[in-house]
Amino acid sequence: MRRFLPVLGLFALSACGGGGSSGSSGTPAIATLSVTLTPATQAATASEDASETTLSFDAVQAGTTSDPVFADLQYDKAVLAQQGSIVQGAGKYSVSFKTLKDLGGGIYKGNVTFRLCRDAACAVVYPGSTQTFAYNFNVQLKEWEALQRNAAHTGYVHATFDPANFTKGWEWAPVGTNDIAGVATRSGSVVVSRTNADGTHSVHALASASGSEQWGYNLGSVYSASAPSIAGDQVFVSSMVISSSSNQNVVLNATTGQYVRAMLFPAQWSYFMPPTPYGGGLYQASGYFGNVVYAYDPATGGTSWTVNGKGGNIWDGETPAVDDKYVYYYSGASLDVFDRTTGVLFKSIPDPFFAWAGYSYNGGPLLGSAGNILAYSGSYNGGGNGAPKPLVNFGLSAGVYRWRTSDVYETVPALAKGVVYVARNGPARLDAISEDTGGVLWSWTPPAGEAFRGNAVATDTLVFVSTDRNVYAVSLTGTHASAWSAAASGDLAISSEGRLIVTSRRTSLAKLVTFNLRAP
Repeated sequence: MRRFLPVLGLFALSACGGGGSSGSSGTPAIATLSVTLTPATQAATASEDASETTLSFDAVQAGTTSDPVFADLQYDKAVLAQQGSIVQGAGKYSVSFKTLKDLGGGIYKGNVTFRLCRDAACAVVYPGSTQTFAYNFNVQLKEWEALQRNAAHTGYVHATFDPANFTKGWEWAPVGTNDIAGVATRSGSVVVSRTNADGTHSVHALASASGSEQWGYNLGSVYSASAPSIAGDQVFVSSMVISSSSNQNVVLNATTGQYVRAMLFPAQWSYFMPPTPYGGGLYQASGYFGNVVYAYDPATGGTSWTVNGKGGNIWDGETPAVDDKYVYYYSGASLDVFDRTTGVLFKSIPDPFFAWAGYSYNGGPLLGSAGNILAYSGSYNGGGNGAPKPLVNFGLSAGVYRWRTSDVYETVPALAKGVVYVARNGPARLDAISEDTGGVLWSWTPPAGEAFRGNAVATDTLVFVSTDRNVYAVSLTGTHASAWSAAASGDLAISSEGRLIVTSRRTSLAKLVTFNLRAP
């Protein structure tokens, strides 16, 4: 794309009084206007959810002409937007760009071509004036810090990945492992919770590049331990010690693995989703008879507030969703919304479709893009993915449900750009569901004999899902075919380095497998 700025040519009279010399053909010669760019290159970084930053340079002109001079810019409009007009004065041209605010994670390398032209169409370019400004812009992906990546539990990674670049990474399968829960990531580390053959549970930090162990912490002979969540330099794991009021949210130093403190809560023989960190707080759903939401201050270990849900039907297997204002908890007969600061009930939205089938859940509410909250309707009696249930979309403002899926599903859904990705078995099918209407937009079916497991992870071009045999990347365009697959199965996560992490659970071959999604 071009941007022009007409400027008055600087000139000096020749000794013979002419405005310039003529070539041998009689055509006036074109003046040489040498240009120097300062700087000639620039590197910048930004984050996935805030990709705007400024790139700028000055072009200094040497040489003069009495002809018109137009400044011309050519650049990639899909990455850059020019900020204002070119500022010109005394032979210097100041150029400023901003990167677009919704760029996905990745490396953006490119050039801006600056040149001076004799006409607006740039049919005649002054010799010596064409120069190139090179930029290297790194939009860093965020970490996988909680259930489905974040406190909203969306499972969405704002990035484009090319299956042609996918390669197998490292595996972690320590001897004596009965189970590996899902992971959380921080820069340079993958943190994982493990069930050991001797009945103990432990937490491990692995180098994200190689899989080598950075530290390990043994939780002891506890009944269960959640997958980890991470905020800053703290790792959180909810552990069930014994049916009592003294179960522990264990806090570890994320760099060293050293024990920091434990925050206590009541529970009876429960299994937990990872607690949800947000804004300096930590939020958990449990209770001796279930139906309780806890807000902790991890800095002190204190409890900020404790509140009961309205439904009273969920005891374990759920974690709340959180945003700046509210904490969201599906309590069975209702979707309860609490003030994040005080714990006061803001709104309870009835679920008219609730059917009780046990005290367990499988996941947590998912915060939508238009003041809506998605959650599975119902409960189950534990084990596996969870019993098939319909997905319900609740509207916060009106305080009623907006739609309910006509089919039942069982994997943990992902949400990206107005589309919900969730799978069912019997028969096995991945559905892309409109967030607005609840209608199925398209579907993908795995090979015969395979059953879906775990969760979906959505990106800008692919949705990753797992069956009991393979992990797949399904294209979001065209015929929605599988664009890549690999022999791995389990819960999925994507790290900030662009690594797909697959944790196989509750099998004799419990292991963690990684795949590099970016070219080296």
